[in-house]
Amino acid sequence: MSILYLRCFMVNIYDIARLSGVSKSTVSRVIANQPYVSEEKRNKVNKVIEELNYKPNSLARQFRKKQTNCIGILVPDLDHPYFSQLVGMLSLRCHEKGFKPVVYQTFFNRELEKEVYAKLQNREMDGLILTSTLLTEEELSTYVENHFVAACNEDFEGKYFSVFCLNEEKAIFDATMYLLNKGVTTLGFCSDNLHTPSQQARLRGFISAHEQKGINYNESLVFKQIATIEDGIQLGQSLFEGPVRIEGIITGSDFVAAGMLKSSAEKHIRVPTNFSIIGFDDHPISLVSTPPLTTICNQMQEMGNDLIDCITKMIKDQQAIYTKKVYEGKLILRQST
Repeated sequence: MSILYLRCFMVNIYDIARLSGVSKSTVSRVIANQPYVSEEKRNKVNKVIEELNYKPNSLARQFRKKQTNCIGILVPDLDHPYFSQLVGMLSLRCHEKGFKPVVYQTFFNRELEKEVYAKLQNREMDGLILTSTLLTEEELSTYVENHFVAACNEDFEGKYFSVFCLNEEKAIFDATMYLLNKGVTTLGFCSDNLHTPSQQARLRGFISAHEQKGINYNESLVFKQIATIEDGIQLGQSLFEGPVRIEGIITGSDFVAAGMLKSSAEKHIRVPTNFSIIGFDDHPISLVSTPPLTTICNQMQEMGNDLIDCITKMIKDQQAIYTKKVYEGKLILRQST
């Protein structure tokens, strides 16, 4: 069958292999520009491809590779101010890199989280971003190893996936030490979900600062499931009406801190004269509160940019090369302390 005759019909790699005198796998490697093909065979294949004006079927190639051009983003709760802001930024960066973001909410449910890993293993996505997890790194390894995965926030070792995280422990240690050094010694600590590694790291920083100063922290002033403005308002109301004397608080977010500010104003508690408040994330709300909030910059933008650059490169190169980068939080002093 002549090359001229074949031009009139749909050509496939079997035809190219027969006319080139090489195997089908060699043709596939030449088309994919892969190594381990001799120059002689590569030239033979390319000559036939040129003569036949052969164009690889990109849709068929995508199906064979099971590429979806999608990146999953696993998030516990989009109602959480930090995660909604983070997912928005990550989604935009995915689009800019030519990938479609697919968001999966787990609502801090282990079984729902595992369902997302099953989708990853079934190749319903090209890669997965973990913004938070209830699983240990060893548990995660059974689900994500050899897949293109990157995690942010949680300080994992990075043996099975890439990790981009804030040094949460040091950030809270520095904030707590700042207040303790000012003589604000009866302090509260807020967390949203204390079971996550990042929140445990924050609590360790809070406790370590007290230990270094030789001051006992009050376990009854460690508050869980505090995540929203409303939570901050309610917590403030209960604290300012209660019998326990408290001089300041390290909150888990600027939204919680803003709620505390509102309740302190309602109870005529002067900030920072009688009560000091530190937020977290350096969200714009910290600038418009009265007074403006002292807070911790979480390096979200830099961390998100680095993460997306990493996972998209792994997907495009088809190489799971893992990396880890830890960012330092920065205490931003304003008028609430």
